Amino acid sequence: MLKYAAAAPAVLGLGMAAGVLGAPARAPADPNVSVLATAPGHPVNIISRAGWGADESIRRGIPRCGNGIRAGIVHHSATGNGYAPTDSAAIVRSIYECHTLAHGWGDIGYNALVDKYGQMFEGRFGGITKPVEGIHTGGFNTDTWAVCMIGDLSQAPPTPEQLRAVGQLLGWRLAMDAVNPNGTVVLTSAGGPDTRFPQGATPTLPSIFAHRDVGDTACPGNAGYAFMERIRDIAARFRQVPNAQDLAESMQGGAIYARWQAMGGMTGPLGAPTSPEAPSGDSIRYVVFANGAIYWSPATGAQPLSGRIYEAWATLRYERGPLGLPTSAEIQEPEWIVQNFQHGTLNFNRQTSTVMTVMDGVASVVPPPPVGGPPVQLERFSVARNPVV
Repeated sequence: MLKYAAAAPAVLGLGMAAGVLGAPARAPADPNVSVLATAPGHPVNIISRAGWGADESIRRGIPRCGNGIRAGIVHHSATGNGYAPTDSAAIVRSIYECHTLAHGWGDIGYNALVDKYGQMFEGRFGGITKPVEGIHTGGFNTDTWAVCMIGDLSQAPPTPEQLRAVGQLLGWRLAMDAVNPNGTVVLTSAGGPDTRFPQGATPTLPSIFAHRDVGDTACPGNAGYAFMERIRDIAARFRQVPNAQDLAESMQGGAIYARWQAMGGMTGPLGAPTSPEAPSGDSIRYVVFANGAIYWSPATGAQPLSGRIYEAWATLRYERGPLGLPTSAEIQEPEWIVQNFQHGTLNFNRQTSTVMTVMDGVASVVPPPPVGGPPVQLERFSVARNPVV
């Protein structure tokens, strides 16, 4: 997938209550298409960074991705337990500011956070479906995915809602890398002052383990640690990976699905869906496909993105960047591939493989994606086709 620095997390349908902060409804339905049930195995309403109010101006650096997720790690925030559901976003913001500014970690350390009401929050920037390396477990940050339970679980146990959400979230995420939540894994310690294992040590650990299992810490608290087996069991029951057909059926009835079908569906240029329909902000919806994505808003409709233009738009921070949302599909020309956006255009040069942005009459080259990012879909090898607008 091309969505290297994801703007928003996936939305999952579990039969579990939606997050209190909630997500908007899907893109308006095509009245000619029936609505089917949400596909199984999806996480519920993960509240995006934009949803909890992350100040992206204080974030530093670019996401570092490993080779894949091999284990999940459970933490607690060691903050108070007497919070209301509407307080949780502010708590996440305070953790983000502490990690980013006070500790100098460039971003929040955890990949995700879950409050006592079962609300799930996107953590470290880079996308919850990517093997983004966090800063959460000294010596074992690489190829692991950390979830923080918001609260002090030293004596107070996690709520049933929190346990269920943590288990389901870990089960869903580990399934992407075919990790058995009840299995074991051999990890290599990077060493350092925050782990009990010296550099190069190779402990065998549960596939879902706690911070204290490798670090000189009580995290996730005695009461939290007592529920590790319960978390593994929930994760194991929820590790089913939704297939492309399930995802396609879950999209039916929406404008994104209608546009994808008009482009050829599974056999079209975007290929099969790899995520459910997800929100970004208050009124934007998107679906990621094998070869690109489709974004929808009331103002722009459903517009496809792919290849180098998609990557360039991602480099410019997606819809939060200066271009805004796409207002057309790619327009194929002999020397250029052009796509219109709310505040300018992106232009791919077939000969040089460079992408230029034009805004207010000013043209500039967009830097290529970072090394180690997802594979590039080289549009210069695509056959020119009639524009879809």
